[in-house]
Amino acid sequence: MRDFFEDLGKRIGETAETMTNKAGDAIEIQRLKSQIRGLARGNAVDLMELGKSIYDRYKAGEAVEESAQGLCDAIKDREAAIAVYEKKIARIKGASECSKCGRMVARDMAFCPYCGEKVTASEEMAEEAEDEAADDYADQVKEKMADAAETVADKADEAAKKVGDMAGKAAAKTGDIAEKAAEKTGEMAQKAAEKINDAAEKVSDRLNEK
Repeated sequence: MRDFFEDLGKRIGETAETMTNKAGDAIEIQRLKSQIRGLARGNAVDLMELGKSIYDRYKAGEAVEESAQGLCDAIKDREAAIAVYEKKIARIKGASECSKCGRMVARDMAFCPYCGEKVTASEEMAEEAEDEAADDYADQVKEKMADAAETVADKADEAAKKVGDMAGKAAAKTGDIAEKAAEKTGEMAQKAAEKINDAAEKVSDRLNEK
């Protein structure tokens, strides 16, 4: 009995040591992962700064590597699109474009805050803003109609597929029924033929007895 308790205590001690080692390993792994994340964040920041420096050179008209040229062109196009959308938003809010610097000025301002030019909100600008808002609304309506048409087409395809599946199942069932009917008819004919043969044999046997 003493040996049993000694062995049990030894095993408990080994298990506790193993668990302690595993806990220490887990803590060390988490510490190393935290260091990796910190280094990765540093790399991300440096890569962003590197990309920004290349794009600044590109905007300044300096030559950049061919591999970066396409990315810089794409960024420039997106910036231009963002500027267009921002102007649309400002016009919807009632802002007008400065005739001197081209920047958007709020409608309650008499002078451009960027260049100091006196602002004259013309009817032409207001009409242009209304036209753009109408175009945007028309585009939204077109998109919704296109989405609705696509949804209807998808549902029609699904319905057609279901009808086709049902027709296929019906045809398969009809074929199975016809096959079973043919089998039953054949079995009945065979049984009838066997009965006829049995009756003929009995008649023949009786005639021979006489």
